Amino acid sequence: MNGIIKRVVGVVAVACCLVAAWAAREAAPPEMKFNDVKEIAPGVFFRYSSISATDMSVPFGGCNNTWVVFKEFVVVIDANFPKEAEDVIAAIRKTTDKPIRYVFDTHHHGDHAYGNTVWAKAGAKVIGHVNCSRLLEMNGPKQWAEAARDRKDIANNQLKTVDIAFDEKHVIDDGSQRIEFLYLGHAHTPGDAVAYLPKHKLLCTGDACVNGAFNFMGHSNSASWIKVLDRMKALDVAMIAPGHGKVTNKGLLDLQQRYFVDMRDAVKKGIEAKKSVEEITANIGMGWYKDWTGKDASKIPDNVAHVYKELTGKIDHTMLGRAVSPDAMGPYGAGRGVDVAGR
Repeated sequence: MNGIIKRVVGVVAVACCLVAAWAAREAAPPEMKFNDVKEIAPGVFFRYSSISATDMSVPFGGCNNTWVVFKEFVVVIDANFPKEAEDVIAAIRKTTDKPIRYVFDTHHHGDHAYGNTVWAKAGAKVIGHVNCSRLLEMNGPKQWAEAARDRKDIANNQLKTVDIAFDEKHVIDDGSQRIEFLYLGHAHTPGDAVAYLPKHKLLCTGDACVNGAFNFMGHSNSASWIKVLDRMKALDVAMIAPGHGKVTNKGLLDLQQRYFVDMRDAVKKGIEAKKSVEEITANIGMGWYKDWTGKDASKIPDNVAHVYKELTGKIDHTMLGRAVSPDAMGPYGAGRGVDVAGR
């Protein structure tokens, strides 16, 4: 009997150590270099993509990727570009040999959705919000053709749209892992959705929340975006896996939200003072933003101009994301999800 008790106590002690280890990881997100892969929660892996808002010599490696290992299959967050999708598949194969059953597009931009074609060849079904699906269907062919001019991996593949479209919520749960795909409103694009792992208190945000000066606002609704971030903050979350930038804690949601709140406030005051958009941009202030991102907020004029147009009634948010001109489509013809100044 004493032997049994000792074994039970030993098992409990090991389990407690494991829980403590993961709790420590949760409190201190891992330090990572570009293209590193880390297990950020049990069976949950994060690949940190190369991208910099301040160092233009860094090759653009698309978006970050997270994958979740279920009992019998793998679910991937974001499809990336075709070339990078192949890189991510190779990275996944170093962590598990289970089949990749699903890939989730957080939105329709090329660095998050154009790899769909590669994942489909690997046997995966594409999940996305109905607006993401609609934008890929409506504008995908034209935007794909634009992007193919600059990228061989796009030119050598074909556009793949969403297989499983959802409205508000889609859940994958096999008892070992649970992912809730949630639509929280128009943020970075009309079709943004996030992946929430309640068991691990982890939120994969796509470009609805980024860690650094990576916001492309050309398809955004900044007032709605602020509310979307409030909805994210209402979730039981400890760690954020952003679309671009390093994994960090929930405080990132406050920083991202403050960017839009402060910018809208500064632009509103400038409009009331009869200042031009150029004057408002030059005097935008927000010194805290440079402390966070390394980038002066005044050096991202397109974002200020977007908010200016919103507050002066010159943007129809129902049309955002629809390809009306190369400029409206953003970098790579589909929105790059990065600092729009200089990239």
